[in-house]
Amino acid sequence: MFEVRLQTYWDDADPAGLVYFAHFFRFVEYAESELFRSAGVERMQLYDRFSIWMPRVESFAKFSKPIRAEEAILVRLHARFKGEKTVRLDFEILNVDDRSRLAEGYVTAVCIDRESAKSRPLPPAMREVFARAAADSSDPGSQGPRSKDAG
Repeated sequence: MFEVRLQTYWDDADPAGLVYFAHFFRFVEYAESELFRSAGVERMQLYDRFSIWMPRVESFAKFSKPIRAEEAILVRLHARFKGEKTVRLDFEILNVDDRSRLAEGYVTAVCIDRESAKSRPLPPAMREVFARAAADSSDPGSQGPRSKDAG
């Protein structure tokens, strides 16, 4: 599992100071970028090197509590491989202070070739990065959740 601390800002929120629901998915995207950075690579550089894209083909979220503007949050990612071409990122968004769940869900992405736009197997370098978020933190060999302040 991978965990990152993110900061929310006023421009994430509506006039009442509540973070707009669609921004929850943006926070998951930020966490995915930080997952790649924690592995020492930039996601877009890998996309360029292997001439691929990773379009999102499915997403789901269940919202439990609002996020207030200017609050810090934790985003936890757990990757699940679905065959050779697809990865599903299960996520939890937690309150940084009491770790209460604010939202949970998943985003599914498929690896495609840039030229043909046809699905193709994930390059091993990409699988390795996602595997960092697939490790169960209760595994004895796991390093447990990672934390990195991105905001």
